[in-house]
Amino acid sequence: MLTDRQIRSIGKAILLYRPLPAPREFHRNPAKNRWLCGGNRSGKSEGNIGYDLCSFALGVHPYRRTPRNATIWAGANSWPLVGKLLWSEKIKTYLPLSQIQPNGISWHNKQNEIPSELRLVNGNRIEFKAYEQGRKAFEGRAIDAYYGDEQCKTDSEAIWREIQARLMDKNGFSAQSMTPIIPQSWLEERIQYLPDTDAVFYADLNDNRKSRGGYVDDKEIDAMIAEWPPEVQETRIKGYFAALSGAVYKTFSRDAHVIKPFKIPDDWTRYRSIDWGYNNPLACLWLARDPDRRWYVYAEHYQARETLAYHAERIKQISGREKYRVTWADHDAQERHEFSKLGLATMPAKKDIHLGIEAVQAALKIQDDGKPRLFIFKTCKNTIREMSGYKWAEGTEIKDAKDEPLKVNDHTCDCLRYGIYGVEGKFYFSESDLS
Repeated sequence: MLTDRQIRSIGKAILLYRPLPAPREFHRNPAKNRWLCGGNRSGKSEGNIGYDLCSFALGVHPYRRTPRNATIWAGANSWPLVGKLLWSEKIKTYLPLSQIQPNGISWHNKQNEIPSELRLVNGNRIEFKAYEQGRKAFEGRAIDAYYGDEQCKTDSEAIWREIQARLMDKNGFSAQSMTPIIPQSWLEERIQYLPDTDAVFYADLNDNRKSRGGYVDDKEIDAMIAEWPPEVQETRIKGYFAALSGAVYKTFSRDAHVIKPFKIPDDWTRYRSIDWGYNNPLACLWLARDPDRRWYVYAEHYQARETLAYHAERIKQISGREKYRVTWADHDAQERHEFSKLGLATMPAKKDIHLGIEAVQAALKIQDDGKPRLFIFKTCKNTIREMSGYKWAEGTEIKDAKDEPLKVNDHTCDCLRYGIYGVEGKFYFSESDLS
């Protein structure tokens, strides 16, 4: 039986906390890096920032020992979100103010709404970070734990590396909660192919229904789900990565389209496709088509700031003794002529953007047998990354969006479009024309 003093020091919010299924397993897990992915109102932030961070800071976490004089970082995308989400909605609720030293709050703003640091009575401290500060703000300090809420929108992979470096000296851990609505290839790949140091948990919004023992009325949850477009529901409900708003290839999925490499059979038709670049990468894809008209991207070359001679030699090395029905290249007569002199004959690619995208979308579609007509070897990391990040241009309040994709994350996507539309485009030519 706890005394009144113990109750006051721990706080009723922590003592009365009743975790939903995924957060419960999240709290128990000893992994160095824990990821709690969940939909809106699924209890992910409550579990991570509210209970897990505050119980660790107070030294009462049931599954993790808190070192003396621990330094804990807590991060969100912007300083206003630090003040609203991390501090006002979660930490201020779960961390008794009596456990903060007198004058133990350093404020980021003059209005005393956004803290930059909390110094606790027990000697531990919570320091706040905003991802908008950039990578350098995450340098130069050893920490015991990092807690983050929602995806980092600013230089996310570089900031993640800095956080890992800060945890190294003290053998610390990270705990992050998010609804993964932003395509981030490095993060999606990490979560799909989890290293031994990591564990991932999915907080399903439906587990928070009152009818299932949760906290939110079923009618409120049903109303939220009804407002979401079908392509975002899997992420908003279950916390799974998905291609969301603005994505060109909304149906692209690592689970469905990315596969382990295998030896391409000798009788399959092979193609190559090139997108020129110097400051931007020159990209080349190797594609094969099986007798069932399924496509396989099985190799890639992706390099910026190199000569055409370098690229030609590298493409020939990767190609080896293979024979190709055709090698497509972007419309640039000079580069095509130079490549021809270097031993690589090419044909000008058909560059209709919308028809090309439609051809790729048709190949991505899941067929009656449960499989798509396009697969990408998992060794083609740039292709996978760009497929996830290839987006339509967005408009502003004063300017309509162009009806075309952004010229970002498009180099291998252009190659893929040249290859598939080159064969399957209705108004181009058939394979028999290339024989």
